[in-house]
Amino acid sequence: MKYSKPALIASVIAVVFAVFMATTILVVTVWSAQSIVNAGGSKPDRSWAESEHYTEPDPVTASSAEDFYAQNIHWGSCRADQITDRGSASKSSLSEYQCARLYAPLDWEEPAGEQITLSLAIHRSGSEGAPALFFNLGGPGGASVNSITYQVEDSLGKDLVQKYDIVALDPRGVGESTPLKCLSDAELDTYNATGSFFGVNSKREEETPQEIVESSTRELTFLADHCEHRSGDLFAHIDTVSAAKDFDMVREVLDQPNFNYLGYSYGTFLGATYAELFPAKTGRMVLDGAIDPSMSVNEVSDLQMRGFEDSIGHWMDICLASKSCPFTGDRSAALKQLKDFLLGLDEEPLPTYDRKRPLTMNLALGAVIGTMYSEDTYPVLTQALSSALKDDDGSQLLYIADILNDREDDGSYSSNGTEALIAINNLDYEAAGTIEEWERDAELLKRELPVFGTWAGYASAGLDTWPTSHAQRQEIHAKGSQPIVVVGTTHDPATPYVMAQRLASQLDAGVLVTYDGWGHTAYSKDAGSCVVGAVEGYLLDGTVPQNGLSCSK
Repeated sequence: MKYSKPALIASVIAVVFAVFMATTILVVTVWSAQSIVNAGGSKPDRSWAESEHYTEPDPVTASSAEDFYAQNIHWGSCRADQITDRGSASKSSLSEYQCARLYAPLDWEEPAGEQITLSLAIHRSGSEGAPALFFNLGGPGGASVNSITYQVEDSLGKDLVQKYDIVALDPRGVGESTPLKCLSDAELDTYNATGSFFGVNSKREEETPQEIVESSTRELTFLADHCEHRSGDLFAHIDTVSAAKDFDMVREVLDQPNFNYLGYSYGTFLGATYAELFPAKTGRMVLDGAIDPSMSVNEVSDLQMRGFEDSIGHWMDICLASKSCPFTGDRSAALKQLKDFLLGLDEEPLPTYDRKRPLTMNLALGAVIGTMYSEDTYPVLTQALSSALKDDDGSQLLYIADILNDREDDGSYSSNGTEALIAINNLDYEAAGTIEEWERDAELLKRELPVFGTWAGYASAGLDTWPTSHAQRQEIHAKGSQPIVVVGTTHDPATPYVMAQRLASQLDAGVLVTYDGWGHTAYSKDAGSCVVGAVEGYLLDGTVPQNGLSCSK
């Protein structure tokens, strides 16, 4: 049989994942290209200054944090590949965008020390003195600069684009800001194919709890050593608190009295952290697909696995009702067939269009989880699984996995999403519980989740060996802030609805808006009038939606 690279699904996947795949703790997602930071990080990366598009920012001789707040910004034109990505809008309107760089301290507690660069882009509203609206699509590890054209032209309502200067800032360690770099392309290939930096297929169901912990510890030690060797001190300073402080500095440099913000998924944690640190500067803020900042890594991971299990059952119901579904029987029987297929790939990977890269269990699992982010990609998963099960062709599932992992046709990776996601989470979370508690929770999830239960649990395993500090999880209140609108989707797989409820209740001025539906996050200009009215009404004229407002399609 001839295995060809699938073209039919490309346009659907690209557009949907540009919106939905930058947003979760569990799934490596679509990010922008970036350069490799010099090992040791002794100087800010200035390789970008060689481009004709940039004017190098003025050097900052800093003795205090205020010196960074006082720097000037020099806007220049943007490269096409800098502000667009797979599924992004056309590149015909590049003149409407400007790009720039700023300096920030590596460590906000030691502003006179080493410096990093931050990359940002702006789309002008056309009105002099317009307020700025920052956005973040999530991650952690997701870039914003490369998605600004999509946000402006395809996601945000036109009234928002006309009212605000839309600002994208790549968080520290991510995208075109000084990036974290840990792994080679070959090492990323190994990890994505097997779930192990050592290329060892983990058989969870055959391992003891102690073996699972020891394996996780080896994996995290390997990654930490590589991050420290290739990125120096940077990998210890890409936490969310530091990123939020960067955002406040940029707000001041742009001469903005308030920080107006639209954050999705992890971006809700970034926004809530900003509001906790700078409540008096917090302007109109909308947090869509919320993360509860008080939950441990175990709680977040367990909820996500339950959310994806809920969504895979919903997808299966739709699949079984169609003529193209490769599964048979009722939902329970069909889900067992799916799981058996995934587990079978450990022993017999499927051939694909790339003879050197068969479809493994880990790649297929990533593709399945990734397509749960939106009902728009359900047919794509059905088609890909049909090809795999009926034709023994794993090409389409591999293609989906490559898009999610940002793997290019030449074998290179256009982002550091995998490294940044793990490293940032390991700064933001600390290990919780005991090995006995992890075992008990994992056994419960295995019993209750017929598909994903095998891979659930042990989220804290090895985390205490990560050689940096770990933030303590705690509630965020943002006392004294303006109202903060929190949007939750009832069947959100990546940030389950209960987290939106909890964040809204923690915030002193939290306002909960509920969307009754499926998929990750709710707002775009094409959402229903209820969600659009609630989000845009607040951002446009400050109309606070009714707390507890419930929306449907």
